Amino acid sequence: MRKMTFPALAAALFIAPALAGAQSPSPSPAPAPTQAPAPSAAEPKADKADKLTAKGELVKVDADAKTITIKGADGVETEFAYTATTDVKGGADGVAGLATKSGSKVTVHFTSDMGKKTATKIEVSGDKKTS
Repeated sequence: MRKMTFPALAAALFIAPALAGAQSPSPSPAPAPTQAPAPSAAEPKADKADKLTAKGELVKVDADAKTITIKGADGVETEFAYTATTDVKGGADGVAGLATKSGSKVTVHFTSDMGKKTATKIEVSGDKKTS
């Protein structure tokens, strides 16, 4: 049996664990937990978890695109899609009748799915703005 010298023994003690560690894959770091974005101040608040409401002035109705646009008190314009089942209160002829109500105060009840806001109910609550 051969005797190991101190430098050879020290090298074996330091190199062997390093080589063993190099052979096993290092665990990948866990992804950082994602945090839901904070609600924006411009987003309307929810009356209930699934029912959202926005109030403002009716700016335009686009019958071809089936959208309406309202301007909130903060001056931000928001577009809402509508469907044949959208309930309209205070306007004649359903959504088509809203085209004559531009400038009126409205409340839009809507759902939001993947960023698309769809009106479920539109309430015309005031006359056209006079200025």
